[in-house]
Amino acid sequence: MGSFFDLSSLRGKITGAYIVLVAGTAALGVIAFLDLMFLERQVLEGEVASALKDAVLEMRREEKNLFLYMDDRVLARADEYALKSLDILQRNRDALDAIERDSKPSSTISALQQYRMLLGRWLDASPTLREPLGDEIRALGHGIQRAVDLLANQERRMLEGAVQKSQRYLLLFMLIVGLAIYFVGRRLKRAVVTPLKQLESRLMPIAEGRFNHLQAPSHDREFLTFTDAFNRMLRELEVRQRRMLQSEKLASLGTLSSGVAHELNNPLSNISTSCQLLMEELGEADTEQLNIWLRQIDAETERGRKIVRTLLDFGSQRVFQRNRTKLLELIGETQTILGKTLRQSEVGLTVDVPADLTLALDKQRIQQLFINLIQNSLHAAGAGVQVSISARVCREGVPALPVGAEVAGNLRCLNDFQGGVVEIVVTDDGPGIPHDVLGNVFDPFFTTSEPGKGVGLGLFIAQEIVGEHEGCLAIVSRPGEGTRVIVLLPEEDSVLG
Repeated sequence: MGSFFDLSSLRGKITGAYIVLVAGTAALGVIAFLDLMFLERQVLEGEVASALKDAVLEMRREEKNLFLYMDDRVLARADEYALKSLDILQRNRDALDAIERDSKPSSTISALQQYRMLLGRWLDASPTLREPLGDEIRALGHGIQRAVDLLANQERRMLEGAVQKSQRYLLLFMLIVGLAIYFVGRRLKRAVVTPLKQLESRLMPIAEGRFNHLQAPSHDREFLTFTDAFNRMLRELEVRQRRMLQSEKLASLGTLSSGVAHELNNPLSNISTSCQLLMEELGEADTEQLNIWLRQIDAETERGRKIVRTLLDFGSQRVFQRNRTKLLELIGETQTILGKTLRQSEVGLTVDVPADLTLALDKQRIQQLFINLIQNSLHAAGAGVQVSISARVCREGVPALPVGAEVAGNLRCLNDFQGGVVEIVVTDDGPGIPHDVLGNVFDPFFTTSEPGKGVGLGLFIAQEIVGEHEGCLAIVSRPGEGTRVIVLLPEEDSVLG
């Protein structure tokens, strides 16, 4: 029971608010019921007063007929109505006693009893005595009617007051219930709606691919449990994403290993040749020729070291870290990694990038981006494909994307970013992508390549890499017209000239 009403939990707050609202409504309902009972009593008292007034009026009417027609039957009816009035007074004495203030029902009862007695004396009196008795009967009847009229008026005023009081109670009841609903609603809004809206806004970066730690929008146990479970899931997703990226890079390294071996074979061959010449001509060659061979050995050694360093830098697993890097030099290192693959497949690679265009980026990940895009073109088009890479700074705002482009990544650079962007375009002259397939190209493990030529992670990882750099990636393709991949990065991360 203690946890059921625990105010540190969302359920406890909702239950507490519900109980307070129900209890308050029940209390006000009891008050309203008691007020209705009082109103009902007032209505019953009004009916009694109305019945008494009607009986007295009938008694007075028969009284007038008696003195007009001197009929014994009229006298009997007058006595009958007097008895009826007396009976009403006696049966409802307590209720009428609460109504009458100026005169008590007991005095009216005595007057009615005296009235009946005078009617009896008038019946037996001689004609000479009937006149003074008639005057006395009229006076007494007038007094009774006046007392009953006063009673009816008093009762009517009390009934009107009771109705007005009930109306005030009803308005007060509605006001209190409305305020209770308002305050309970505000409390529930603070406890439920507001944290949910905060949670929704905090989930937006995650929906855009940024696995930020989710802060609990409330200290309620349910929200704390949810955010803790969600953060564990985010950590697991982040780990799996890194593993997937590393697996794709290792797969790329396997594909490129033969090319790198060939790249290393050239400088090693030159070093071997220079060493043989040195050993053969060491005693006969002049000093200048020896220096030439030594410089060749040193240059080829440095060339091999650069190839190995580029390969190791690409294959290493590092935390995402941006550094200022010249885009043209980065593409050149990517060409070194892909060297033999490009030559064997007769890939024509054209690069049109400003030499001084510098970007704040993670070098390793952007290399992976270009490798994936070039390999995708090679897998789709085969040997002899022509690939071009161009880049420009668009300071006039985000360039309009072609109609039908499939967009992925961080769409902030399209919707919210106010400055310019850097546009990088990778184009090939391959067979293109059918329209019904284009919408799936960014899905993980989706591939149109033959078995063994790809696992369908190239473009998925590419859009993840671009999203990490706060940019977005679009792909435009039509069957028979090649494929164009557009990478947009915020200009704030670039320097030109």
